[in-house]
Amino acid sequence: MSRFNFHDHLLRCDHTLFGGILLGIEGHAIELQGRATSVLPRPSPVAEVCEITGMAKGSVREAISRISGAFSKLGIPNSPVSILINLAPAALEKGGAWLDLPLAVLMLQVAGLLPDLPQEQEKKYMLIGELGIHGELRRVPGALSLAYRANPGQSLIVPAGNEKECALILAKPGHEGCGVYPAQTLEEVLEFFRGRAKLRNALRETIRFEPIIEKAVDFGKIRGQKEAKRAAVIAAAGGHNLLMIGPPGEGKSMIASAIPGILPRLQEAEMVELTRIYSAVGLLGEDGNAVTRRPIRIVHHSVSAAALIGGGSGIPRPGEITLAHNGVLFLDELPEFSRGTLEALRQPIESGKVNISRVHASLEFPSRFSLVAAMNPCPCGYASTDRCTCTPAQVQKYQQKISGPLLDRIDLQVVLKPLTTDERFVKASEGESNRLRTIVQAARAIQLRRFQGTAITCNASIPGGSVADYCEFSSEGFARYKELIGASTVTTRTVDRLARVARTVADLASSPQIESAHVMEASQFMLSFGMN
Repeated sequence: MSRFNFHDHLLRCDHTLFGGILLGIEGHAIELQGRATSVLPRPSPVAEVCEITGMAKGSVREAISRISGAFSKLGIPNSPVSILINLAPAALEKGGAWLDLPLAVLMLQVAGLLPDLPQEQEKKYMLIGELGIHGELRRVPGALSLAYRANPGQSLIVPAGNEKECALILAKPGHEGCGVYPAQTLEEVLEFFRGRAKLRNALRETIRFEPIIEKAVDFGKIRGQKEAKRAAVIAAAGGHNLLMIGPPGEGKSMIASAIPGILPRLQEAEMVELTRIYSAVGLLGEDGNAVTRRPIRIVHHSVSAAALIGGGSGIPRPGEITLAHNGVLFLDELPEFSRGTLEALRQPIESGKVNISRVHASLEFPSRFSLVAAMNPCPCGYASTDRCTCTPAQVQKYQQKISGPLLDRIDLQVVLKPLTTDERFVKASEGESNRLRTIVQAARAIQLRRFQGTAITCNASIPGGSVADYCEFSSEGFARYKELIGASTVTTRTVDRLARVARTVADLASSPQIESAHVMEASQFMLSFGMN
């Protein structure tokens, strides 16, 4: 019988592990294939004897040095063989630190320093995590998106702190039998693969998510501004965009901050999608929670187009409009934004998504948000009062900073007036948002039934060519609709806007048809008709 040769055995062994990388907000599964290519005359650090192929960028190649430092810290022997690792698919450029953990484990398997696993066991896990030179595992962004790329039944080994978001993988069909195993150090993972220790399965625990988005302002705390609050309810009920015009300090920002609190509660699919987005940009907080409330993104007028829409050098990153997905994007002092930045909003408002192309990648981000904007009526903010110091030409120039095409995409426009003395001293109340949310949810339920089987999500997203199919008028309502259109010089888009808003007003009243009163109320919030 021939004598067993350990080195020859190493050269005949192939190993495969699975990891993932993030591009934008989308995860991509990576197959790591490892093989020993030759026996070394003397053992050497892996940083000297490991070669990585498969379009590995600098950050992935730097992982070899991090891994070598961790091996030295943990007292792991040097490799007796040279190591070749291929990252598949080869055509996908790979960067970031997501592959540190699977690379470390694979190197030890190839070097014979970890026991061989059966092939079915190698395919059982997806490993994710950044490795420090002291052997600690660090949280990585986008862990949930990577988890969603795991094969059905494949379990995840992740850094401690990533397990909460990864627990949402249970929402994906076919992953009921998988596990999420958090670890704090590389040593814990190695002991697990050696069969000497177990890792806890976070999916068997009760996971409580702490809100990372603050609770919205209660509508009961907003004094006066009855018309503006009604416009906010209509906007929330139909998914419409809203522009508030009024002097400073009269409640525009407060109303905007209250709107997320009357929107319908997040559905599971929406929560998963938002958590993937916030994880990708590192906004889940230190404990790695999930997004459980509808977001509001309050954007300053100095924002760049790339920060608002998304982009940046290298791989594009999501912008504010994607962070506001399924929630509210609030632009205060609207005329102070650059014209180009505002015009870049037009396509995402229409489509609910934004496409960004760069040399390295072309990515699509979701951006279905409710735009809430606020502006003063003039540069000083006090137009039509004795306090105004602006000339008529200055007022006109200021208001014309907002283009007609953008205004055409803002369904509701309302003027806020200074509060009376009595309104300023009305006692604030609690629980008004809960009452309004019930009303809004009832209107959304009507729309959900109306648009069942279509890609339409709410009244505001009814395509221009389909308005007549979904906006059924009574005879009196249609007569009033035609009368208002005939008395105004408006675009076709504005005509459709009036029908959509009237449809939402009717839904709030649980009316199957759009009546004359619904049309009239809708027209009051459309300043482009010149009726106010």
